[in-house]
Amino acid sequence: MCDLKMREMIHLILLGLLFFIQSCGQEKLSDIEVIKFDTKEIDDLKRTSDTTYTEQIGRADFFTVDYYINNKDSVTSKIFKDSLGNIVGFNKSKNDKVFFVAEYFPNGQIMGKLPERRNGELDGVARYYYEDGRIRSEGQLKKGLWSGQWKEYDKGGHLISIDEYGDGNVNPIKTTKVK
Repeated sequence: MCDLKMREMIHLILLGLLFFIQSCGQEKLSDIEVIKFDTKEIDDLKRTSDTTYTEQIGRADFFTVDYYINNKDSVTSKIFKDSLGNIVGFNKSKNDKVFFVAEYFPNGQIMGKLPERRNGELDGVARYYYEDGRIRSEGQLKKGLWSGQWKEYDKGGHLISIDEYGDGNVNPIKTTKVK
C-alpha cells in the first residue's frame, strides 16, 4: 500500500515537472497595444484652426474629410470618416508636405504607427496591428525604406516569420519562417 502511494506521488511530481518544463519553453506572443484616435485632438484642432470645412469624397455614402487649417503655422490636418462617422484616417501636412499619417480600423484601433517624418524621411520603429490591437508586424524604417529585421505575427500573436532587409532595401534579402 505504501509502495503504491509512493509511486502515485512520484508520478504526480514527474507530471508536474513535465508541465513546468513544457510551459517554460513556450514562445513569447506579440504585445497588444490598444491605440485609438484621441478625440481630444479634434478639440485642439478646432481651437487652433483658422478655417474648418468638410468635403465629401466620392458618393455621399462613402467618405468625408474634415479639414482643419492653421494658417499661422501653415499646417493642415485632415480627419477621414467612413459613412458611419467612424474616424478611419488622419494626416497632417505643412506647406503641402505630409509629415504624419495614421489609418484606423472602424473600431478606432490604429492600423499602423509610423515614425513622424524627419527631413522628409520616415526613420524609426514602425508597427502594424490587427483590429484587436495585437501587433501584426514591426520593424525599422530608414529613409522611408524597410531596414534590418521585420517580424510578422499571426492573429494569435505567434511569430511566423522574420524578414531581413539589410540597410534600406525594398525587398527582403532573407526570410526565415518560424512557424
